Amino acid sequence: MRLCLILLGSVVVWAQQPVAPTSEPTQSARGNDLAGYNVLQSFELGYRWGTTGGDRDMYRSTVNYGNGIRLLSNSLSVQSKDGHGKFFDQIVLSTQGLGNDPYQNASLRVEKNGLYRYDLMWRSNAFFNPTVPISNGLHKIDSERRMQDQDLTLFPQSNLRFFLGFSRDTQSGPALTTVQLYDARGDEYPLFENLKREQNEYRLGGEAKVAGFRLNVLRGWTDYKEESPISRTTVSQGANPDDFNQLNLLTRTEPYHGTSPYWRGSLMREGRRWSVSGRASYVAGRRAYAVNESSAGDRKSTRL
Repeated sequence: MRLCLILLGSVVVWAQQPVAPTSEPTQSARGNDLAGYNVLQSFELGYRWGTTGGDRDMYRSTVNYGNGIRLLSNSLSVQSKDGHGKFFDQIVLSTQGLGNDPYQNASLRVEKNGLYRYDLMWRSNAFFNPTVPISNGLHKIDSERRMQDQDLTLFPQSNLRFFLGFSRDTQSGPALTTVQLYDARGDEYPLFENLKREQNEYRLGGEAKVAGFRLNVLRGWTDYKEESPISRTTVSQGANPDDFNQLNLLTRTEPYHGTSPYWRGSLMREGRRWSVSGRASYVAGRRAYAVNESSAGDRKSTRL
């Protein structure tokens, strides 16, 4: 009986699968193969909703998420299987909060080994700031900022590289302001302003590595413009109840443009026993503006 149990145990052990590593796949491959590339993608689509109690301005200044459908996150990766794709070897795309989130961003990289690398970063910011009321709440801004950075590098792995770049920062949205008019005592009248602020930057440069030294030179141009029209198309009695003047119409345009060309350069060398680095920069600034305003009003004998 004892011998039979021993023999049965030996058969069971012999029938078990080996625990040693094997070349057989243990899980499904990541991504799908397509025309010499491996493609991997995932996304999360959802809907946010919520209710607030108490100070809503406090909630908006710290969270500011509203209701609605949005692309919560997205990820796309396209990789060349042998590192020698026809037009590109790598594409990496990721996004977050697209649609209705107050803070949205997206990044993209496209690269061809030894030839080029392109990087894009895009961001949108709808930050809410409940500031202390000024002029009885007649100064307000509800704007959105959108920023993007684009960079192209030629021959990124070589000792001689070239750079091309572009950046943009815009601010747009409705705003309220006031103007003081007419007599010495004056009165304040609310005005509507459509914010249009934009800054563009263009970059061109290169980098060379020779005898352990690295020389980097960058030439850039930064252009800023503000073209925010201000208007009042309905009658306003003003904020001062003791003043009998009223504003019937006001339009104002005051474009402001400026440019700041610059140079940046650096020379560096790092060795085992010593290192040296030097940097230099130069920037100039030019500004121009114009103002064109027209208004119409009259004086009432009694306050409306």
